[in-house]
Amino acid sequence: MALGKIKADTLEHSTAGSLDTSYVVNGSAKAWVQTASGAAPSGSLNISGVVDNSAGNYTASFSNNMNNDDYSPTVAKITGGANRDVGYESIATSNIRFVSTTASAVEDATCFGTVHGDLA
Repeated sequence: MALGKIKADTLEHSTAGSLDTSYVVNGSAKAWVQTASGAAPSGSLNISGVVDNSAGNYTASFSNNMNNDDYSPTVAKITGGANRDVGYESIATSNIRFVSTTASAVEDATCFGTVHGDLA
C-alpha cells in the first residue's frame, strides 16, 4: 500500500474564511500536558511520559523531540491561594522540567504546560 500526501498552501472553510497552512504549522502547539503529583498525565500531546522527580518537580518527555532548545514553553498550575507560582527549571530538545512553588516551599500541584517551536 502506498502512502499518500496532501499538499496545500491554504485551508478554506465555507463560512469562516481561509488560513495559510504555514500559520497552522508554525503557530500550533507542538506539545501540551496536564499532570498532577505522582499521576499519569490526564491529557497530553507529544508527551511520552511525566516523571515526578520530587515534591512539585516534574519532567515531561517529548514523544518527538524539538529541533533545538530555543522553543517557547508556557507553564501554569491550579492555585489554592496567593503567592503560588510554577516555572520551568530546564529545557532540552527531549524534555522540559518544571517546578511548582508557594511563597515558602516547593509543592505538588496540578500543572499545565504547552510548547511552541519547531519539531526536529
